[in-house]
Amino acid sequence: MLELYKTPVDILYFVLTIGAGLAALSLVIALYYLIRVLSDVHSVTDKVKDTVDLVNHYLWQPIKIFMTLVEKGKEYAAKRAKKRHQEE
Repeated sequence: MLELYKTPVDILYFVLTIGAGLAALSLVIALYYLIRVLSDVHSVTDKVKDTVDLVNHYLWQPIKIFMTLVEKGKEYAAKRAKKRHQEE
């Protein structure tokens, strides 16, 4: 086996091959962990979306009802003031 690596260029190619293989292996490992992290992020964002929908439903519905009641109260007060003004 040592007879294959007699010249410095042969040794250089051998070292470059090992380096490229290690770089490719580390890239594959990094890609695997990136995929795992992104799948975790996807599941977290789904849970956050569900939570936001619940908050939107249970928090904003009473606020919308209250705002509707306030608007109806303003309309009623305006009609009453107009009626009072016409009576005078």
